[in-house]
Amino acid sequence: MLLDTSVCVDLLREKSQGVRGPAYHALEALGDTRLYLSMYSVCELSTGALLSRRQHVEQRRVSEFVHHLTVLYPDAAFPTLYAEAAAALIRAGTPMPVMDLFIGITAKLHGLTLLTRDKPHFQRIPGLALEYYATASE
Repeated sequence: MLLDTSVCVDLLREKSQGVRGPAYHALEALGDTRLYLSMYSVCELSTGALLSRRQHVEQRRVSEFVHHLTVLYPDAAFPTLYAEAAAALIRAGTPMPVMDLFIGITAKLHGLTLLTRDKPHFQRIPGLALEYYATASE
């Protein structure tokens, strides 16, 4: 199971607030399923940490979180899968942010399901397996 950045942000927030919220329960339901993270999610999380008011604290939290997951990197097949998906989305008039498409293609490339709270967004990627949860406010 590949975790989308949205899941990671929710998990980090829940932990800092000392609550077991929707993201925690979504992971708990997965049991012993192995968890992965795209290099692109690490980039997004690191950017968020650098933009926060407590940069050093947030960078440490992100680093500790990432340390417990296997980070996946693109390989030689990645550009072709990306181009095919991006072209299909553009032709359909439904392009999406590049980083999100990178994350979705990472899951697809490795044959993983993507866990996200942004189902409408990611379900536009052809052939991507999704699992999602809703936050308390949705």
